[in-house]
Amino acid sequence: MAIALSPVPMVCIVLVLMSTRPVRAGLCFAVGWVGALAIATGLVAGFTDAVAEDNGEAARDGVDLVQLAVGVLFAILAVRYWRKRPEPGAPPPRPAIVDRIVTLSAPALVLTGAAAVLANVKNLPLVLSAGSYIGGAGLRPGPVIGAVAVFVTVASLTVLLPLLAVAVIGAERSARTLKSLETWLLTNLNTITIVLLTVLAAVMIGNGLDLFR
Repeated sequence: MAIALSPVPMVCIVLVLMSTRPVRAGLCFAVGWVGALAIATGLVAGFTDAVAEDNGEAARDGVDLVQLAVGVLFAILAVRYWRKRPEPGAPPPRPAIVDRIVTLSAPALVLTGAAAVLANVKNLPLVLSAGSYIGGAGLRPGPVIGAVAVFVTVASLTVLLPLLAVAVIGAERSARTLKSLETWLLTNLNTITIVLLTVLAAVMIGNGLDLFR
């Protein structure tokens, strides 16, 4: 859910769905997003599972260490975003991708969807943490694949559900809602990010402290 609630990918899919060919563009972005998320999580889970077969205790400690490190990173990022917050009444800065995404070709949208996962300083540590947790759980290959699939599906809800809604309802009928959502997300981008990072830091550090028990 932390990945699903990342504001920048939500802004991206909303803008894509407001383009001239919304369903096609949304599908391209979703393919890149889901594909990159599934591959990255699967690779981390597979690597952790291989390590756990040889040394289960070390693998569990490694998972706790990863979560602790990710929690500390998120705490640092939360402080950084708080210090960079706009002054009261000042408009928040717009992400660079916002003004370019509607002009991208289909292959570029696929790459953008993948980059939204792999190049995001908030998402990649979560993928690493989730993959290591799944891989270190001592599951058989089938349940590992199932766990990765569930993780990817939940993490993709805010990309897939708007796309499904536009495909079912239609672009014209969805336009006003999408525009309102875009305005709200861009206005509250920094606040959402700070709250999300703070909650994640507390949860991940709490989980990582199992290393010292």
